[in-house]
Amino acid sequence: MTNTNDENAALRKFRTRHVGLDLDVKLLRLRLKAGFNPAQPRVPAGDPNGGQWTDNGGGAGRSRPDRNLSGAGSSPGMTPGPGAGTASASKPVIDRARIVARVGSSNRPGNPHVRHTVSLPGGRRFVFQTEGTRQTVLDGAGNPISKTLWTPHGPMSQPVVRLAGADDTQGVFDAARQLYNRLSATNTLDQRACLAFTAKEFRPDGSLLTPMSFVGMLSRAETEKVCSKLTLVQRLSDEAMQEAKLTGPYPNATVFGTAVHTRLHKKILALKDSTLTSEQSLLKRMEETLFDFSAVRVDVLEDRNVGPICVYDLKTGRRGLSRSRAIEFARRLAFHGRPIIIIEVRPYE
Repeated sequence: MTNTNDENAALRKFRTRHVGLDLDVKLLRLRLKAGFNPAQPRVPAGDPNGGQWTDNGGGAGRSRPDRNLSGAGSSPGMTPGPGAGTASASKPVIDRARIVARVGSSNRPGNPHVRHTVSLPGGRRFVFQTEGTRQTVLDGAGNPISKTLWTPHGPMSQPVVRLAGADDTQGVFDAARQLYNRLSATNTLDQRACLAFTAKEFRPDGSLLTPMSFVGMLSRAETEKVCSKLTLVQRLSDEAMQEAKLTGPYPNATVFGTAVHTRLHKKILALKDSTLTSEQSLLKRMEETLFDFSAVRVDVLEDRNVGPICVYDLKTGRRGLSRSRAIEFARRLAFHGRPIIIIEVRPYE
């Protein structure tokens, strides 16, 4: 029996590596075919989607702290700077949503009562209504799309009556991702934003069906019942940043980020924990620059072979979760057929 289990585990690891390598090659070919240009303007720093490619600059958005991550021209440490400003553009920003929150009178940390309305470019609108651990997603007309209960075992879908032809899986997924980015900007040690979805199947056109399960702020206790290694990964990320700072200064933020990611990767490997792995992402490197393969980015995965797969997405810059990154996670992990939970991890000073 043990041999069979070992063989199955080895087969799963082989399939994961094979799927990841195949995806990396396809992504690289697509980037080359599309004429990928590292000099193309991005959404400016301070926007929840800051760093993503756009036609010409970007508009204003909710700001994050503007940090001197590289240490260039300064001490090896990180120095917070002034809040990011705004920028105007002659063309609309790609992949940007308008998010309005209405907070209930009983809303408090650990027991949210809030209604987020997310308006996507083109006029599509979705409402994410969260009451404690229950979340209902509605379309722009107020029709229910999904209902989810967050449990100690992860998100659990609830029955809902839906109108025929009202399915907009891709729209809901994009709206949820952008809401996740907005909420992640308010992460603390006591609460985290989580984005949960399941990569179910590939459509005939090759696109991936990714029904959204849950997006919202959870208390640390609620999160760790499902993703039990969050505190450990956060601590190792903090250590990786402190160690990287001591070896600075760095010429730019990309080099600094590589230093942090590389150290975290080694720390995860040193644990020799079968439920915790660290994988490099080619897509992240290509988003930095097409030819700079020294830009190392890693994703930390917690997989206990049952229940959800937790993805700890390490961030050292201001950029949030892009759609291409979310789809990369889905494609890599689709064959498991289990929920995927993404949690942003930012090292604390």
